[in-house]
Amino acid sequence: MNEVSITVNGFVGTKPTLHRSDGGVEWTTFRVASTRRMRDPRSGEWSDGQTLWFTVKSFRAGARHVAESLAQGDPVVVTGRLSTEEWTDKEGKDRWQLVIDAHGVGPDVTRGLARFTRVVDRSEPEGLPEPDREPEPDREPVPVGV
Repeated sequence: MNEVSITVNGFVGTKPTLHRSDGGVEWTTFRVASTRRMRDPRSGEWSDGQTLWFTVKSFRAGARHVAESLAQGDPVVVTGRLSTEEWTDKEGKDRWQLVIDAHGVGPDVTRGLARFTRVVDRSEPEGLPEPDREPEPDREPVPVGV
């Protein structure tokens, strides 16, 4: 199966909304807008190109993190699998949207400051050191969440 991977830099266009399926799976959706900036080589002036809109979906543990970390207007970087969703609206018009099934979502720190807080999954095997604790002296550090 061929998949298209994509990375988009843009701005969160709608409030990230957390949902839960009947089966208990959480997912978050939001829209992101990305506008290309272009420089005219003759005049040296910058202008905006076309704005592309994407619907971003994040699932399971990442869904809650995205919903609690991002707000409308935040600069964001999204990486994931690109697809389209198609449907017919109430008026009978065929509609479609670009969708990113997100593998990674984060603030764009080239546009501001962010502070990362690691969330430890308590379902991990026992014996891994806590992220803020020094590893035992006779053992190599064990990466958490890898």
